[in-house]
Amino acid sequence: MNPLAIVPLVLSLGATSSDLGQWTIYSERGNEEVYRLVVALLPVAQRDLERQLGLALRGHPAIVLSGSTESFRRSTPGVDHRHTLGVAFPEQEVIYLNCQRIEQEPYESFAVTLRHELSHLIVGEVARRGNRRVPLWFDEGVAVWTSGKLPFYDTGAFARAVAASTLPPLSDLEDAFPLDPTDRGMAYEQGESVVRFIARQGGDEAIRRILRGAADGLEFDAAVKGATGMDLATLERRWLAEVRPRWPWLSWALNAFTLFGIMSLLAVFAFGVYCHRRRQKFREWDLEEGLDECRGRPWWH
Repeated sequence: MNPLAIVPLVLSLGATSSDLGQWTIYSERGNEEVYRLVVALLPVAQRDLERQLGLALRGHPAIVLSGSTESFRRSTPGVDHRHTLGVAFPEQEVIYLNCQRIEQEPYESFAVTLRHELSHLIVGEVARRGNRRVPLWFDEGVAVWTSGKLPFYDTGAFARAVAASTLPPLSDLEDAFPLDPTDRGMAYEQGESVVRFIARQGGDEAIRRILRGAADGLEFDAAVKGATGMDLATLERRWLAEVRPRWPWLSWALNAFTLFGIMSLLAVFAFGVYCHRRRQKFREWDLEEGLDECRGRPWWH
């Protein structure tokens, strides 16, 4: 689908359009602040990501600035909108941004969101050039690795799952992430963790070689093996061996409780100690009363 197909929709909502290099920006009225941020950050972010990923974004991509959460939802059907500031459609080369939500978040959240969605469009060059797609866990892992993360999910859940050996295999995360918020957050953490493992083993160049290999038409498994010397199964096994803690159950216990939970447990423990000491004191008093009674009686009784 050509991104220009969205023009009738955004113009019907009273939007204006402007060009920024190879980009076209469509903006509903009232989004001037977010528009200025896009103009300031987009060229720098694109140069940085293209250099880091080793792929250049081609074509004529577009950004749509939705003025309200409702118009953002209408423009992006089928997306989990609970924590979404933006969403990318690489096949269409379009990024949609929820300006109403963005204006309520810190500046850092917008910067992370813009880079994250732009990463998806650049990784989308793999499919456009080589007719290959990368697994979702790798795509999202690269986006988080290059852009940072937003605190929308419980990151401790991933550590607990690692310690308990309950993470799903990567093959379960190739096409879709779970809908459950906790499981979905763990999928993002898992993808980023594997991508960081690859980068630690072979440097950023390993990530670039995987993407370039797939863009040249290699199957993803072959691209991974060519860049790392490991097939996917070996890669996953070695990654798990690295991230699993030496004392898994101790790690699980430390990650299982929040600060509030730990304080609650300490409070329960302190109350138990108090009750134990109180019962012990009562027994001592009973014993002393019994001895006093014995002292006041004749010995022959």
